[in-house]
Amino acid sequence: MPTIAWGEEVSGVRFGLETPAGEVEAGGTIALGLVCENLSHAPQEIFGFRPGYPRSLRVSPPKPGRPHIRVSFGDLNVLHPPEAFARIMPRTRITTRLDLSFAFDRRGAGRWPVAFAYEPVRSSGRLVSWAPRAGREAQTEIVHLDVTTAKSLERAGIDAAAEERLDDALLSGSSEVVSQLKALGDAGATFAARRVARILSSGGESTIGWRALDALALLGEPGLQALREAREQLPHAYAALSYAEDWLDHRRGESATSEHLPFVTMLERIVAQPDQRGNFLLSWTAVDSPVHGTRRLQLLGSGERIVVHRAPGETTPTTRRLALGAMPMQAVVEALRYSAVWLLRPLREQGLPDEPRPALEVQLALGDPFVRTVAMWNGEWRLGPASALASLLDRLADTSPQGQSSLPPRP
Repeated sequence: MPTIAWGEEVSGVRFGLETPAGEVEAGGTIALGLVCENLSHAPQEIFGFRPGYPRSLRVSPPKPGRPHIRVSFGDLNVLHPPEAFARIMPRTRITTRLDLSFAFDRRGAGRWPVAFAYEPVRSSGRLVSWAPRAGREAQTEIVHLDVTTAKSLERAGIDAAAEERLDDALLSGSSEVVSQLKALGDAGATFAARRVARILSSGGESTIGWRALDALALLGEPGLQALREAREQLPHAYAALSYAEDWLDHRRGESATSEHLPFVTMLERIVAQPDQRGNFLLSWTAVDSPVHGTRRLQLLGSGERIVVHRAPGETTPTTRRLALGAMPMQAVVEALRYSAVWLLRPLREQGLPDEPRPALEVQLALGDPFVRTVAMWNGEWRLGPASALASLLDRLADTSPQGQSSLPPRP
């Protein structure tokens, strides 16, 4: 039976952490069990324990006055519906899983003190969720995680200093990173493949992962083989590594799978034959929320462009119809092909608080095989292979003089 490190009871509730036995590996799956126990005589509504409801984690490093790593739910700026909360009956427990894999991939090897703290999360409607009394914090006991370096990197001869040097090169976008990885042979490919898993980190923290994917594409067959091995070693990153393999296959010129072949064939046709764009329709919603306003683009095969814009705080949007020239239209369809739009899919389960989630729908011809719809977090659009496509569509959705001046000229 796992040992639970319980914190003090606060307002009738206490939290505890279950830690994995023995050592865990940086970059591998590192998950802690979080237990909540209701010691009061009334049911309590607790956030973060509802299966299937998305949530995010905030992992704060040690600082003066708090020498441990503090883990909490990072969902404080959003009003959550009643289905986000789990009802815990008196004298019962409920458990969830905290995946800290990527936080400790970045932190590296060592013995790290960790504690979870529950911060009050706002609920919508009439639901009254549990919150600690003012001036009190509900926190678990501090536990210690023994994290080792990745065994596969150790076997390849990459020590902590080499990891740090290569991470810095990826983060800075150094033009030398590919040559540095090639100089390490198979070890360089192993390192880059494991770093691709960081795609699943939130915000700018995923930069290293996306740049590692770009580097793998230039490493050839060793990079692809290392990626397949990493997928077996890092089950928590299966979604990211599977997408990376699909992208590398595309970059290597592999034929599309039967699932995507009709769409890809039609896209090649409309790239080469503008007169085949009669049923082409593209819809791009960059933002649509009270916080960010609305920016939406519709583009027809004839070149007609419809832009809907609503500034934050306004209630009524404005709509403009414009004509797009042959060169910008060609740039759009080529960007769809270059970004492999048929492979795009969301990878992160949760975004940052108030992070937009742009949505794209592409119809090449009539019928389901020729339609693709995808909504991804803003960071996935801006840092991944679709960054050039998203940037171009943003410019097309911008009707200001500055936005118009950035478009390709009319022929």
